[in-house]
Amino acid sequence: MRLTNKTSRAFTLVEMLVVAPIVILAIGAFLTVTISITGEVIASRTTNVMTFEIQDALNRIEQDVKQSTTFLATSNIPAQGANNDNAMSITNLGDSNGPALILNMIATTGNPMSASSQYIALRDQPNPCASPIGNKPHSYNVVYFVRNESLWRRVIMYPSYTNTTSFTCQTPWQQPTCTPEYMAAQTGSVFCKTRDMKLVDGVKPDGFSVKYYSGQSNSTANGQAYSSDNSVRSTALAASSSVLVELRSIRSAAGREIDNQSQIRISRLATNAAALALEMTPTTPAAPRPTSQNEIGAKATFTWPNVPGATGYTFQYNIDGGTWQTGFTNQPTRRYTVTAPSNDRTINARVLAINSAGSSAYGTTSAEIPIWEPLLLTADWVPYSTSFSTPSYTKTKSGVVLVKGLVKNQNVFTGPITIATLPEGYRPQDGALMFGNSKNANAAGRTYVYLNGNVQIVDGHEGWTSLDNIMFLPAGGTYNMTTLTPLNGWTQYGGGYAPIAYSVGAYNRVFLQGLMKTGTTTFGTQIAALPTVAQPSMYMHLGLAAYGWGQAGIEGRSSITPNGIMARGPTTGTSWLSITSNYMNKNHTAWTNAPLVNGWVNYATSTYESAQYTKTADGLVTLKGLVASGTANRIMTLPVGYRPKETLLLTVAANDAYARVDVRADGGVDRVAGSNVWLSLSGITFLAEQ
Repeated sequence: MRLTNKTSRAFTLVEMLVVAPIVILAIGAFLTVTISITGEVIASRTTNVMTFEIQDALNRIEQDVKQSTTFLATSNIPAQGANNDNAMSITNLGDSNGPALILNMIATTGNPMSASSQYIALRDQPNPCASPIGNKPHSYNVVYFVRNESLWRRVIMYPSYTNTTSFTCQTPWQQPTCTPEYMAAQTGSVFCKTRDMKLVDGVKPDGFSVKYYSGQSNSTANGQAYSSDNSVRSTALAASSSVLVELRSIRSAAGREIDNQSQIRISRLATNAAALALEMTPTTPAAPRPTSQNEIGAKATFTWPNVPGATGYTFQYNIDGGTWQTGFTNQPTRRYTVTAPSNDRTINARVLAINSAGSSAYGTTSAEIPIWEPLLLTADWVPYSTSFSTPSYTKTKSGVVLVKGLVKNQNVFTGPITIATLPEGYRPQDGALMFGNSKNANAAGRTYVYLNGNVQIVDGHEGWTSLDNIMFLPAGGTYNMTTLTPLNGWTQYGGGYAPIAYSVGAYNRVFLQGLMKTGTTTFGTQIAALPTVAQPSMYMHLGLAAYGWGQAGIEGRSSITPNGIMARGPTTGTSWLSITSNYMNKNHTAWTNAPLVNGWVNYATSTYESAQYTKTADGLVTLKGLVASGTANRIMTLPVGYRPKETLLLTVAANDAYARVDVRADGGVDRVAGSNVWLSLSGITFLAEQ
């Protein structure tokens, strides 16, 4: 069999030169068709997006316009501006980016498209929220504007839009918005709750236009809506109920410019509601009408009714006509409590109301803080009678706390028992204080005042117990106590009681306080040294509290050593001694000699103080001196201006024993119990009231 060799023939060079261009042209044609089709798709898609965005924006504008009460020439609520978040207003003239559409809206409790949503009224304008029919509505603004070639929607709310205490009856569903850049730069809680809404991109300054008409059928736009005069524009817009909005967007896609535009003619549904926007324009509020209510502890609370339209208040006060002090500034609060530095003061107060339109005139009032405040008794304790001191407390202008009162109880006394509590500002410093006092049958008793203000009768009687000896420098005051060092076996008592200490208060008045355990009581033994500034001019006798009754001498003569607080023998005290008392130091010289009567005479004036009295600028009257030999109770009579309002029962020392001296409303100073061998008037201090 014979094989035949066949060979395939390839393209020749000439053939290749002919075919290659044809293939290249075919591929090029294919690519051209493909690119063209792709570009059409991109352009078509961009056109569709633009159409959707424009239509969606116009739909949103339509919803807002229909629900609006009027078109505005200027946003009527203080707010951030279109391009500046700190601007106070926006105008419909807009800026270089184009005009703005400003709508006045009424706030609602929910989405305004929901059937369950309700309009919100302003509080107390003029009716309370329980029956708000006739009240002004809670308005807000919606603004459409162009910024950075995009159309935006902003919501502007009133600064106190959530204040249901003094501004609005309910919290609105709507929330204020700000630029995205502003919101991104903020941290924590800010006024704006979300970003402005971007609606359409590619909007040039001439791509957003608004024309206003007096009605839906009117074809002539109101040219005055763009007057340079704001009042002219406002009038024109208030008379307009229909608007033509034209929106145009230009973008590039697939190498070509795409231009899409549309327009809508819309009318407000509430064509007669233009006045609502005018009502919401803030006007300066009326002056508040404050009143006052006195509180315990030299306090007064000032309150005032809500002022319609006010978003905040500023409260100021002064004491006795002094410098005005600011309690708070531009706050929605309508209550403030002022604490006077002491009793017997006048607190003057003034309040102004504030909103975006300005501040009102001041509303003023005053509160008179009484000299005495009632001591509220507990545990069946009651005042003894109207002839004796009424249970009360006070703080003088020099910062001294006094307690007075004669009390009784229908039940048998079983002490210790707390009968009252002093308020803050009227409580001891450093520890509990013990005071010697008088009780039924003219016997020595004891009353304690604790750091928590509790007033406790420890040794008293249900028949009567006097509180008239209680006097001290309180915690938190101007004058602090300086601790003394006990000597000669005397030691600080401790256990929550104030240590022995002294302070020199106003007008050279020396205060002693504190409790010690007994040391050497031999007559003339130094218990504690006192600095010169705390020494009296001569030797004085003080009746004090101890286990039963106690006393001490205060030696101030520089020629005698030692001096200071001195023991007076066994009657100085057993187990412990309280030195809580007061007297005037040797620098005080404004003394008046006492007109002694009924055989009473000064006792050993070369050594002891003569009977004298004085009154300091804070109204405190102080007696001193050692008297003797009286044949009747009346020792002397104090002049007018140096007398208490009611009879005071005071405890003193007489012939190294307990004695009772009454200071009466007629000025009489009477020995009621105690020896006439000698009787000390030192330690008697009270507040003059007549």
